[in-house]
Amino acid sequence: MQSHIIQYLKFAPGFVSGEDISRELHMSRTAVWKHIEELRASGYEIEAVPHHGYRLVGIPDRLSSLEVQYRLGTKKFGGYLYHFNTIDSTMNEAFRLGTEGAAEGTVVVAETQTKGRGRMGRTWSSPKARGIYFSIILRPSCAPSAVSGLTLLAAVAVSEAMEKVSGLKALIKWPNDLLLEGKKVCGILTELRAETDRVSFVCLGVGINVNNTFSQLLPEATSLRIEKKEMVSRVELLQEILRSLERRYRAALKSGFSSVLNDWKARSATLNRKVRFTERGVSFEGTAFDVDSDGALLVRLEGGKVMKRVSGDILL
Repeated sequence: MQSHIIQYLKFAPGFVSGEDISRELHMSRTAVWKHIEELRASGYEIEAVPHHGYRLVGIPDRLSSLEVQYRLGTKKFGGYLYHFNTIDSTMNEAFRLGTEGAAEGTVVVAETQTKGRGRMGRTWSSPKARGIYFSIILRPSCAPSAVSGLTLLAAVAVSEAMEKVSGLKALIKWPNDLLLEGKKVCGILTELRAETDRVSFVCLGVGINVNNTFSQLLPEATSLRIEKKEMVSRVELLQEILRSLERRYRAALKSGFSSVLNDWKARSATLNRKVRFTERGVSFEGTAFDVDSDGALLVRLEGGKVMKRVSGDILL
């Protein structure tokens, strides 16, 4: 019911009386007052003037369902959204929900994480109300080997959403990082539950440095705020990411993940660059020249031999 009150106040040109709200939403004046107080407690600034009523004057920068789902416009993604002020990891909660049968497109988002994580056991710093930390449950009908394409797809979707909202074009460092001016602004993590020949579900996790300051970041990281030199709406960015993800995902289900490859290459910070990596304790150097349809990085070594990197880290 609170979502209806907020929408009612958002559309109102000025003050709205409690009587009008109670009549429109079929509830008592007392119930209206209680909901207004609860909304205030969650951060909404609602002015109340005797004989005039209520007016919405401020919206909190929180990634709640009240805000994220408002005019979202997706078919599935974000239809179910679990918002936490604090959580250990959105990936842990999404994996639990996926195991319990949560619907595809279910989103878990948090204002801060106490044990946010990235690939290979690394931690992800999650300052409260500064970044976007979310995980989404997907249920693609594909073999486990094809899931690596989801990482490519997610990187493109997040990059294009970021550009649309902030005007900043983030480049993709294989396999899962987004860079601005050569510094990391976003990381993407993919985990799945699968049988031998089929995927049960995939949890796709995204962490973005949005309004972080210099003091909240490592030297090799940056944020949208730092690069844009102004604050960026976290709600607007998460909405656009969900729209972009759903659009790209639906297209991939029809024509395969290879459909996103050209867009990934156009945004790549890795291709045609010298790279260094370690394979079974041995270091190699070469030029990254392509990515195949499975998302593997192809590197031509100095002697001409081509090596295929399916996973792991590379240094540019």
